[in-house]
Amino acid sequence: MRKEQIIVFFAFLMLVSGLALGRNLKKEARAAIKSGSNLEQMEKDLLAAIPTEEKQSKRAEYYYYAALINQKINDIENEKLYLKQSYDTVKFFNSIHTLYQRLYQCDSVEQIRAERGEKYKYRSKVRNLLRAYRVNLLNGGKFFLIKHNYPSAFALLDMYLVSAQWDVFKKDAYISNDSTLFEVARWATLSAFNMNSPENTIKHADLALRENRGRNYIYEYKAKAYLALGDTANWLQTLKAGLTDTPNHPFFFANIMDYMNATGRYDEAIMIADRMIEYQRSNAFYWYAKSLALLNKKDYEACIAISDSVLARNPDYADAYYNKGISYCNIAILLNDSAAMAVGGRDYEKLRLQSVAAYAQALRPMEIVRALKPEEKSKWAPPLYRIYLNLNMGRQFDEIEEIVKHLK
Repeated sequence: MRKEQIIVFFAFLMLVSGLALGRNLKKEARAAIKSGSNLEQMEKDLLAAIPTEEKQSKRAEYYYYAALINQKINDIENEKLYLKQSYDTVKFFNSIHTLYQRLYQCDSVEQIRAERGEKYKYRSKVRNLLRAYRVNLLNGGKFFLIKHNYPSAFALLDMYLVSAQWDVFKKDAYISNDSTLFEVARWATLSAFNMNSPENTIKHADLALRENRGRNYIYEYKAKAYLALGDTANWLQTLKAGLTDTPNHPFFFANIMDYMNATGRYDEAIMIADRMIEYQRSNAFYWYAKSLALLNKKDYEACIAISDSVLARNPDYADAYYNKGISYCNIAILLNDSAAMAVGGRDYEKLRLQSVAAYAQALRPMEIVRALKPEEKSKWAPPLYRIYLNLNMGRQFDEIEEIVKHLK
């Protein structure tokens, strides 16, 4: 760049800077608010001036007038509603959310000044404006929730909850002690969950749990959020808390048992199942869960006994028949392996006959599984293949062999 070009360039920068410095943004903002025109651009100009503004008082002023611009936007839409004219609902409620943002920013800047011993200029005005629009912040959240616009609903409900803790509201004990906060937290958690935001689902979940309604689902959403974040420790802790607090919600017990079985924590799974059996002895699912943990632990005799307890409560529980049948099959395999080790010995024949007897005991429960779930061939066909083979049931074996051949 030539010397002449550099001089022209810097002259241009000085001209632009001079124009910017010469603007009276407060006066312009007042004019825009009065006329109700050019509001969005005026807010942008105010916000753009803040990063380069050295005076904290001016920064607070710009934020405050940006808030008043959003108040005006809201007033315009509200007037349309009053006059039964077409109005922008999204703009109406979002302007309140932005109003809260700007007022918070204004008060935050003033807090910095207050720490230096300076007085608040806008604190009282900020507080009055926040209080005046607080109910509409909540109404907007409910409106968007009903419309299934979950991101917008969460933004407003979250602001309602977070703002209750703002320093500007310290004198308003009724806000921080507002019992509706628990219900709002439930709505916010629901919104966050439905917009697939794990972090925001967790954000207000504990507050939502202070309300009696919907606690089972709040625990569930919270657990799923932790799982989505890969936080297994908090996921499991939330599942256990949910099971303790809302034991009738099956989500918690089922997921805990699946995890315990998948990680080999069978004794813990059995202990949890026993606890739930004590809570509700008539619930066949709790007994079944215990039988599955025993099966995985390879305590086959105990699994058979508990499977019978399941069937005593629900005679058509196919999976309980399966656990019982497969336990007998596994016992038969172990006896057969022992017999193979004892070939030529005096215990060989005894072990072989015991193995066959175990297969015979596996026959009926596994055939019942087939009758109850004929479409689940991969579940019952391989065990029946082994049973028919070891019991020399030729006709049945030929049939099951064809089925096994065509399994995927």
